[in-house]
Amino acid sequence: MLQIIIIVLSVVADQLLKHFLIPVLQAQPGQTIPVIENFFSLTYVENRGASFGILQDARIFFIIITTVVLLAAAFFMVRTRKNQSAFLKISLSLVVGGAIGNYIDRIFIGFVRDVFDFSGFGFPWVFNIADACLVVGSILLGIYILFIYKEKDGKGIFSLQRKRKNASAESADEENKNADDAKEGSNGAEAEEEPSAK
Repeated sequence: MLQIIIIVLSVVADQLLKHFLIPVLQAQPGQTIPVIENFFSLTYVENRGASFGILQDARIFFIIITTVVLLAAAFFMVRTRKNQSAFLKISLSLVVGGAIGNYIDRIFIGFVRDVFDFSGFGFPWVFNIADACLVVGSILLGIYILFIYKEKDGKGIFSLQRKRKNASAESADEENKNADDAKEGSNGAEAEEEPSAK
């Protein structure tokens, strides 16, 4: 249920913002409205590429890729829903919701509509709510995979527990090696002393 709510809210917020805001922007000079001077504006941009304007004029490619990703994500989310943590559910839902928002634009309009403009702050790309959901969800998913996901030994890939365990194992191995070396040395010394005792 949590995943469905996040996905629906992401898609609805993205599409409603575009539906009500873009006609207003198209009527403005330069199709932009300054919100915070020299920092943030609302600017209408038609993006025929991926998020933040990369890979322009590849609409069919993105439709195919997004379809495959959405089907795979839906299968994974349904198949593993009982074992997913809330963190993973939120991460996946944001990614899926963002992908659907831009997918709708590409299917029915032919391009993605972007409105958030931080160029005054030095950020060169105009983006939308779907893009933001995709980026935030991807970052959270990366954090989950690197630091939260448990491997077979119950430790995360880069967790502190794993580092401590590896350090302890290395220390124990070194101590065992030193003990073995010392034992071999003492056995050799005893073997040398036996003939002289006779």
